[in-house]
Amino acid sequence: MKPVKLYHCTTPKKAKLYSQTGCIVSPVRGFNSKEAAMAWCIKTGRTVIFELTGWEQEDVHKLPDHHNAFGTAYWVDKNVYQRKCVFSADTDA
Repeated sequence: MKPVKLYHCTTPKKAKLYSQTGCIVSPVRGFNSKEAAMAWCIKTGRTVIFELTGWEQEDVHKLPDHHNAFGTAYWVDKNVYQRKCVFSADTDA
């Protein structure tokens, strides 16, 4: 079953851009669990995690790589407008 929400890892600079534009531009990648996103952040040095929702099931696809022991990676073939910051090292959210 395809996920209805994804956890997207990013940098503070890109998070600010998302706020300015109102969306994350396609293709949008993310993990199906917050734990998998946190592991990816540690590996890549990214410090912000967004919870994403609001796409049709036919727009989400499993990535062939980027998976880890905590979850599976997917990409959405549409711009994503519905997002909520669930972690930021800068604000300790």
